[in-house]
Amino acid sequence: MQTVGGLQIVVGESFLISRSTGRHWFPTLARITPERLLVKVWCTEDAIDPATTASAYCSTLDGGLTWSTPVAQRDIGHSWVRRQAGDCLALSYCTLYKSESVCQGGIGRSADGLEYRWSTGTVDMAPLKLGHWGKSGAASVVFARSVLETTDGRLLATMYGRFEGDSLDRSVLVQSADGGDTWRYLSTLGYDAQAGGEGLNEPCVVRLADGELLCVMRNLSGKPMWSARSTDDGKTWSPARPMQPEALSVFADLCLMSNGVLACSSGRPGCRIMFSPDGRGEVWVAPTTVFAGPSTCYTAISEVAPGKLLYVHDVVPTGWDQPRPDVFQEIRGVFITVGREP
Repeated sequence: MQTVGGLQIVVGESFLISRSTGRHWFPTLARITPERLLVKVWCTEDAIDPATTASAYCSTLDGGLTWSTPVAQRDIGHSWVRRQAGDCLALSYCTLYKSESVCQGGIGRSADGLEYRWSTGTVDMAPLKLGHWGKSGAASVVFARSVLETTDGRLLATMYGRFEGDSLDRSVLVQSADGGDTWRYLSTLGYDAQAGGEGLNEPCVVRLADGELLCVMRNLSGKPMWSARSTDDGKTWSPARPMQPEALSVFADLCLMSNGVLACSSGRPGCRIMFSPDGRGEVWVAPTTVFAGPSTCYTAISEVAPGKLLYVHDVVPTGWDQPRPDVFQEIRGVFITVGREP
């Protein structure tokens, strides 16, 4: 156990969720209930190519103690939500270019979170104008991580990409009023032509206890992430600003825990987690390294019991080189308990 910033943090032993001698990396988590979760896994090259996209998911019915074998999917994506009515919605990662401001993506619907039926949804980015990105007609924008449902039933989803006139990546928020069939541009989460690196991408948004939205975005591997806030349900955002130097780096995941602590997993270098004791994300305690071995450092977290997080990450001994038949790529989990000092 370590005590940091008034918090008592216990990182448990690592355990295997799934493995493959092929591509098996970039995990994300979807929580249907505290006991039933999905770990979604990218099973193809690190590229934007809708024609070759392959993914899979493993499910658990006991909070992460045991896991199913992987279930293959074409592009289950990183973006997922369990709606207030109980049904689940998944969004593809890649989108297809249709016109200067319109793209299309896959919309997956499920009653139980396990079996999905897929249709095509439309995203209208006007007044922003799209370009082409990657192969096979991919548009210059992808769905990334967060889907939130508002009290009036609208859906908000995070995306990122590069639009006409942008010199670097931009993170945006889109909304749907019809359950995910059609989406429209709502706001820019973060764009700064002077940010350097790739720009501001891989956004993650969480709703705080007072209803405010907090967004955390990647800038570049090994560099601090940036953050922005909204007090009007995502219509407008504060100017994006760099976070503290230790707040590194790729594809952050955010979880407001039941004890009021805000958790943020991220990494590169290393797979890390850090906490904001006041639940606001304005001050973070020093990060804890969960795994320091070979990994993409893409991580995900979910609270599976009060004060207990499931943290997932990949292990990729061959890195971005081609997989080898004698080496496994793995998805692993770690339970982390977080409490306040007495």
